[in-house]
Amino acid sequence: MDEGREAWEDGAGLRWLFIDLNSYFASVEQQLRPELRGRPIIVRPAPSEHTCAIAASYEAKAFGIRTGTRVSEARLMCPGLHVVEARPDVYVTVHKAIMAEVDRHLPIWKVCSIDEAACELAGPQRLEANATALARRIQAGVLEQVGECLRSSVGLAPSRFLAKTACGMKKPAGLTVLRADRLPGPLLDLPLDRYPGIGRRMLARLEAAGITDTAGLWALTPAQARRIWNSIEGERLWRGLHGLDSMEPPDRPRASISHSHVLAQAMRTSDGARAVARRLTVKSGARLRRMKLTGAALTLIVDMPDGPAATARRRGAASVSCAFAPTCDSFILLKMLDGLWREVEADTRRRAPNYVGVAVHDLKPLDAFTPDLFGWSPDGGGQARSLRLSKALDQLNTRFGKDTVSIGPRANLPDYVGAKIAFNRIPEDEEFCE
Repeated sequence: MDEGREAWEDGAGLRWLFIDLNSYFASVEQQLRPELRGRPIIVRPAPSEHTCAIAASYEAKAFGIRTGTRVSEARLMCPGLHVVEARPDVYVTVHKAIMAEVDRHLPIWKVCSIDEAACELAGPQRLEANATALARRIQAGVLEQVGECLRSSVGLAPSRFLAKTACGMKKPAGLTVLRADRLPGPLLDLPLDRYPGIGRRMLARLEAAGITDTAGLWALTPAQARRIWNSIEGERLWRGLHGLDSMEPPDRPRASISHSHVLAQAMRTSDGARAVARRLTVKSGARLRRMKLTGAALTLIVDMPDGPAATARRRGAASVSCAFAPTCDSFILLKMLDGLWREVEADTRRRAPNYVGVAVHDLKPLDAFTPDLFGWSPDGGGQARSLRLSKALDQLNTRFGKDTVSIGPRANLPDYVGAKIAFNRIPEDEEFCE
């Protein structure tokens, strides 16, 4: 057995292949809309100049535009810029096709995000020559079978952390190998903020500890890394940097479900903001039921220029909350929202709101919820009926499409109140009906 393992050791110690789709959302748009190919484009999540780009094509990046650049600023940076509205359902469909193509060459160990996946190498795949050939086949397969604009970068390394790091070292369409027997050499010129998990705040902590480059990071002991991070995450990063994998941290129970939107100009009225808040609340209720959860608190955030900044983390935002008996009933959630809206309504009529957020928290599994079995509560029967009605609405909207049946007046809301894609979470198909 040991002899078999040794047969696939060439000193590289390669165990992981990490693939990242380059400028994914923008590349999908260029793939599906040939007129955008070779042109600078950004993808925005909502039809507002005040939102930020969630993706930029490489042609746009040449002008200094990045993910997070405000749309209005991006237009100034690149006069010929094309601004495209996000199409989350399309991105999920293409994502599935890409993952199927990757899986055809090498089983996917974990889909890490909408544009990233990790695969474990085994046996002869761990030899550098074989691993690089496999990576090239995957890159070519995505281009040939899914779309010629869908370039990807691949990293090969002894640990998942290093494979992800390697993936970002050459873009677009790069292939980087980090061999165990050459570490830390290829990393020594890499800035600290190019490592996964080291953002601005952690960079400041490292600098405060006298760590300003990869050599200093490499020289830390696991205990020192844990102290700097003030958590086990520091030790996990140390192990990953040194080519050693750590156990995956356990999934934490979901603490909240939240939805928020920057309002389009036409919706920046008190009535428009309330309509969006109601739609987001109904969506939260549908998601609770699909995930078999209940919530016992609701928070409403409304951002208004020059508003009372002391009440929330967002500048100029009003934030109000209420608690209630655990529920996943959209009718009850809307009733709670109406009470919260009355607290902020006067402000929204004085100052035009530009952002609305709704969060349901204090989540518990539905099977941990004990309903009023004997109907002794004043409205026990009514609550049961409204919950059944909420579930019936879910079934109709899933079958015939989002908003086939709505609660209350049908507001003329833009499509952007639908499902969204966070880079670390891929929406399920049902979310596009909620």
